[in-house]
Amino acid sequence: MTQVQARGRSLVRQAYPWLNDRVADFVRGWRRLDAWANRPLPTRRRAYWKLLAPDRYPWYAPALFLVLTVMLALGPTMETDWPNLILLVIGLVLFLGLNALAERRQVANNYLLTGQLTCLVAMLALLLWSSLPEVYGEMVAAPRLHVGVAVVLAMTVALAAAFGFAAALFRSTADGGLADALPEVELFLPKDRYSFVGGGAKAAFFSALAIAPVRYPVELLLPGSLLTLFVPDHLLAPTFLFVGGIMWILLFLGILFERLMEILKTLGRMFFIGPQRVISILVIAVAGARLAEIHFITYLFNGGSTGYGNPVLMLYILLSYACAWYYGFWTDQFVARRLMRMLTLKPDWRTAISVAYPYHGDPTLSRVESEGRTISLHGAGRLKLRGHYEDGYAGGGTALQFMTPAELIGQFRRQIELRSRDMIKADDLLASLRNFERAAVIYPVIVGTLAFGLIVGPIVLTFYYAVQPPELTVHAEGGGGRDALAFMKNQDYENGDCSPLKAGMPRIAIAASGGGTRAAIYTASLLRGLAEAGHVCDVVMASGVSGGSAALAYFGLHEAELRSRGGVGFMAWERYSREMAHPYIEDVINRASDLRITFGRFHWRRFTCGEPAVPDGSVSGLAPARSKLGHILAESFACRMGAGKMGDVSFGLMLNSSIVGSYPDPGNPCRRGDGYSLPEQASRCQGLLDGAGAGGRLVLTNIGSTQTMQANTSPGMEIVTIDEPDVSVSRAAALSANFPPVFPDAAVDIMPSSGTAKRYWVTDGGTVENRGTVTMYRALRDAARREPKSCGCGNSPRFAPLHVIVADVSALAGPYSESFGFDSVLGAGGQLGLGMEAELRADLKTLYETTHCSKIYFHDIVIPPVFSSNGGIGTHWLLPGSMTFRDPNHSGEQVTLHAEDVEKLVLSLHSSRAFSYQDNGGVKRVLGWAQDGPGNRHRANWVRLLDMLNGKLPPQL
Repeated sequence: MTQVQARGRSLVRQAYPWLNDRVADFVRGWRRLDAWANRPLPTRRRAYWKLLAPDRYPWYAPALFLVLTVMLALGPTMETDWPNLILLVIGLVLFLGLNALAERRQVANNYLLTGQLTCLVAMLALLLWSSLPEVYGEMVAAPRLHVGVAVVLAMTVALAAAFGFAAALFRSTADGGLADALPEVELFLPKDRYSFVGGGAKAAFFSALAIAPVRYPVELLLPGSLLTLFVPDHLLAPTFLFVGGIMWILLFLGILFERLMEILKTLGRMFFIGPQRVISILVIAVAGARLAEIHFITYLFNGGSTGYGNPVLMLYILLSYACAWYYGFWTDQFVARRLMRMLTLKPDWRTAISVAYPYHGDPTLSRVESEGRTISLHGAGRLKLRGHYEDGYAGGGTALQFMTPAELIGQFRRQIELRSRDMIKADDLLASLRNFERAAVIYPVIVGTLAFGLIVGPIVLTFYYAVQPPELTVHAEGGGGRDALAFMKNQDYENGDCSPLKAGMPRIAIAASGGGTRAAIYTASLLRGLAEAGHVCDVVMASGVSGGSAALAYFGLHEAELRSRGGVGFMAWERYSREMAHPYIEDVINRASDLRITFGRFHWRRFTCGEPAVPDGSVSGLAPARSKLGHILAESFACRMGAGKMGDVSFGLMLNSSIVGSYPDPGNPCRRGDGYSLPEQASRCQGLLDGAGAGGRLVLTNIGSTQTMQANTSPGMEIVTIDEPDVSVSRAAALSANFPPVFPDAAVDIMPSSGTAKRYWVTDGGTVENRGTVTMYRALRDAARREPKSCGCGNSPRFAPLHVIVADVSALAGPYSESFGFDSVLGAGGQLGLGMEAELRADLKTLYETTHCSKIYFHDIVIPPVFSSNGGIGTHWLLPGSMTFRDPNHSGEQVTLHAEDVEKLVLSLHSSRAFSYQDNGGVKRVLGWAQDGPGNRHRANWVRLLDMLNGKLPPQL
């Protein structure tokens, strides 16, 4: 060994004792803080403090009860409507009244949990009695039912059951043996347990460093994960790595020094045991998804209408922990209090919170004096051992030690085993202690499983077996849609509030692709550009998918102000853009805690925000009706866009959804469904649900359907067209925007005046074909085929010139990488759709030019790649507070812009107006990338389209 190595080892051996002493001093201070913060509140306090927190319990027992009271009254989203405030006042009166009663009556104090649950159940009953079927946007003079109702009910049942389990598992068979044997048992841990064995200092150092993440993965990851949910994008990785590094160091030191691990375990009781651990694992999973830059997760936590951050999601996490803490506190108290009764020589009906612990055994086992010891209830189910150190001990003063019931029982059992020959009835006592040790392992599993079973079980069961209310009910009366041929013919055409289109004037058909918020604001930008150029009144037909459907729906519902004869109304167009940028997913998150969404109800509201009033829906069986998240999206669309109907829209409108299943099979009726409504039949007769039509199209439109647009009876793509004038435009758009996997399949009920009712389940229209072109091309082709051939010598064009504009925001494909075939599976639908689109374009070109001597032009106005690839604008119905754009030329440059600048930047793509920006330099760089990106033809195609509409260029394809 070299001299340098020897000196290094000497320094290491000297460092450990020094560090051990520092840790010891720190832990002694921590124990004093722990003893003060978690102690049962003393009796000598002022009356107003006792009104807020009763004696004999730590301060957070009433605090958590108060949190549950507020949650039950205001809901998880803290709504402050006056019905909620009235319920809150009632809850606060019950809270204060219970604490006052606990001060005056010892029975009420000893059974505080019973009183708290009684207050919560009373509020729950009042809430159930006064509530109405909840719906987004509808102001009613009643509080809404929310998931807190089910949580409180489940918690009440679970706590009652946990009390019974604790009584059954922790029942002594030794006839007071624990209390009798207590003076003979040394519960303070041995005096040399913290001494570091320094023979292999280097090995211990590196092994502790490696063991920390393996032994404590949740503890290592959770603090950084919690912060990762709330910090801006550019701080995600640094925050996670910095906090994770600190936790690694702390856990490493905790492995080396048992004293320090005592602190970490005490804090960890809030997050790493019982139900809290499951919540913590879910938080880590969500944080991992955000670190992996999964767009949807990042957008949810990256802001919306309130600026940066999502306070509702943060509140959901906090309340989840609060419920778990409340449940965990009382389930731990059940065991700790039963153990305290077994350690009391003469227990009475009132559980003692402190017992004397005079020690008569071997005084050399610890440095704590034998006299003056006590054992007390402490915190959330722990026990505090208190005594005094011997004179001359380095720590000096008060000796404090905290143990869980399991730890105390284990120490008790080990001491009895060592002295079993000297003690009477040692065998009976050991048998009881071993049973208690087994019970201490089983009990947390039982109470945790019980809680999750009562909450998660009904959620899962109702998800699959509850009745699903329809998101749209169509009363089919035989159609009545507009004739597509009228849009196409070369004759004068009345076009809503616009001036009539004269013969020979060009007509415009728009296909708006899917893509959530990105598609919505881009389509609105394109329509605004047409309005500024004087051609928005040339639009006679439109087909949309997802975000494109939302933009077209708003355009159709507000065409009186967007297509007025008085010119461009810029205020109306500003409102249009703002609505398309609205964070609709936040509306969904805010109401996702409704009881109708999480567990289900037996009644549901079928209208909102100006929609025609209809009777509430209900179930007649025992299964509840559980609404899906798509109901909230549909209601939000109806409230923010309007309650107009398909028959009110003057131009041809097609909103496309994708079929995933249907019911019933008319040839195989379900007898279990006899006498029940269609939603209940679909729930009761699941064996007859048909998935053969998955991948087909359901089109909600005001254009009359033709043969190839009807449901097919021969093999081929199923296209179901619903052209009823009373269909809600907003709800039809929501069905088209019901994107998976966030939104479950939505139900559409077709109720004909005669014949068999039928239910379809649909999802986002972009899952089949994302450009919105196929159904529109088929409608145009079918209409053109119905017109007799008119092309011949000297014949004038039968159809007016038609310009088909495809507003496409689809993201470009990235570079190839190994995917084990999944990229081909996921991309096949898009490729087949493009192939079908190309064939339909060729058919239309032939019909227009060869058969009817007319002209049709196709314009692909594709969003510049900088907005759709490598970050850019997301597709998840949320425009976050800031977005990062990267140079598509792969220079590595990137620019982060505020949401308001991004919205204006998209508008500027098709507008001649000058906009003011917060970051002019950043906007200029992104706009440069948008215009000069590789393969980008957006600006050239847009200018060419306007020139052709204005007659400045020869009409060439």
